Amino acid sequence: MNEAHPSGNGKRVDLKDAANFWERQRLWYNAVLLLIVVLWVVFTWPHFRPAMNLIALGKMTVLAVLANLCYCAGYAMEGFIQPLVEQKYWRRLRFVVWTVGMLLAILLANYWIADEIYPDVNPDTAAIVGVKGVTGSVTMASNMNFPAPLAVVGFLGTCVGLVLALAALIIFWLARKRRFARYAAVASGAGLAIYFGLLIGFSLGSHPNILSRGQEKHFCEIDCHLAYSVVDVKTHADGVSNDYVVTLRTRFDETTTSPHRPKGAPLTPSPREVRLIDSTGREYLPVSSSGTSLMTPLRPAESYMTQLEFSVPKDATGLRLLLNTTPAWPDHLVIGDENSWGHEKTYFAL
Repeated sequence: MNEAHPSGNGKRVDLKDAANFWERQRLWYNAVLLLIVVLWVVFTWPHFRPAMNLIALGKMTVLAVLANLCYCAGYAMEGFIQPLVEQKYWRRLRFVVWTVGMLLAILLANYWIADEIYPDVNPDTAAIVGVKGVTGSVTMASNMNFPAPLAVVGFLGTCVGLVLALAALIIFWLARKRRFARYAAVASGAGLAIYFGLLIGFSLGSHPNILSRGQEKHFCEIDCHLAYSVVDVKTHADGVSNDYVVTLRTRFDETTTSPHRPKGAPLTPSPREVRLIDSTGREYLPVSSSGTSLMTPLRPAESYMTQLEFSVPKDATGLRLLLNTTPAWPDHLVIGDENSWGHEKTYFAL
């Protein structure tokens, strides 16, 4: 199906030709990504042996679907290439676009396997993070309910795509190519609708999670390296209030690192907010802290203790501790982040 070019200069958007190119290249795209997975499994065998189960296969299927959805961005690029470039050049240019996208996909696939999947496979317990054995599942408590790397890539990709779509809209409008300006507007609107649908959907699908003494909450900022837990709580009455001293442990979980990450490289935590919340929703900030600062860098397998003192009215009940990343504006727009709009939190029970 062809469309006459709105400028009337005889150029046409050949959708059939575009589909023939992109769908043929999709076969190579999937073949290359499958080959990467196979090579990782072969050359690291038997590391991935515990991951050979239906649950892991389901996760890989979801990732494959997402990879192919990302591939469809080629069609959006096609709509800009054909009207703006002479026919003798746009067929070459589209191949350049495919090659760049393929290289980016290879980079992301290797990063995802090396830094996210590889460390999560535990041969001793036949587990993948979130899956323990074959009889049940144990979900790793974290500040995310969506894969952090995908959330970050999705946020950055949406920002870049929105800027490009708005720029294209302005350019087409000024060039009096109104039809393509409408295409750019529809593309940007559809992209935003999909993104905010996912953002709101994962927030609505979240639920409050309360961890018991010693259970860890991982913080995923692309990587889920840092884990926090409450290891001790002391309390004593002080007049009309109760004083609580909460000992918080910060640990760099070495099992979440890539084998290629330097073992001595330190990691500085992001700024954290800590507060007690009672059953009525009242919040209480620490009145003092001692021990190691929560901003102290750690190396893999290192940990430290921080004591936080709170003064709470005696009538306060149902106390729980909330530790979260100090929210910056992007956090509210990152899919699955507990700081995103309407998302429930993971707390520590006292």
